[in-house]
Amino acid sequence: MASSEVDKVYSPEKVKGHIILFEDPNMAGKFCHVFNECENLVGLSFNDKVSSFVVLSGNWKMYQISGYRSEWSGTFGPGIYKSATDAGITGDDLSSLRCVS
Repeated sequence: MASSEVDKVYSPEKVKGHIILFEDPNMAGKFCHVFNECENLVGLSFNDKVSSFVVLSGNWKMYQISGYRSEWSGTFGPGIYKSATDAGITGDDLSSLRCVS
C-alpha cells in the first residue's frame, strides 16, 4: 500500500472512535484495538471473548450478534470498564460493535 493510501485510511480525521477490548476482566489477557467499528469480531479472533474494555474515544454501541444485531442496552463512552458483565454484557457475549458519535 502506498503512503498516500495509508494516510487516507488511517488519518486522524477518519477515526471517530477507539476502543481496546480485553479477553479477561480488569484489562488482562489478550487485547485488540478497534477503530470506528467491527461488524464481526470473528475476524479479530475476539468473538464472544470480551471480558473488559477501555473506551479511549467516542460513544459505542455493542451487539450480541454479528452484523450489529441484538443490541446490548446502553451506550459506552470514554472510560474503563473492568468487567463487561458489570457493564451489562453477559457471558463473553459480544460479536460486533460500532462508534455512534
